[in-house]
Amino acid sequence: MATRRLVIAANLAYAVALLILGLLPAIPEAVAGVSDHVAHAAASAGQTVLLYGLFLSSGGRGRSAILAASAAVLYGVCVEMLQSLQPARTVEMADLVANTVGACATMFTLYLVTGVLPKDVTR
Repeated sequence: MATRRLVIAANLAYAVALLILGLLPAIPEAVAGVSDHVAHAAASAGQTVLLYGLFLSSGGRGRSAILAASAAVLYGVCVEMLQSLQPARTVEMADLVANTVGACATMFTLYLVTGVLPKDVTR
């Protein structure tokens, strides 16, 4: 039960961090040197991994991977739409594509990697 709470807390903290970074008027210095699309793909990939850990306890590998990637993409869409309310930020279709690519690549990787692990590690 403590592990599940930790996974939930990690997901919430990551989601809040992505929301704050997505709504800041200026891009933080820490990510200023990274390509915007790489940053979007990496952020979405990280969220997919965390969500996969959350969903894995209630479903199989495939279902959990699909749900995790779908939720990460949907969250990315929501953050992009909220950016339209921030005058200094813009909504870009390329960012949504990068989010989707990061989430889907991670989804396939998680599915393949967890398929070769012993069952007790993936549960």
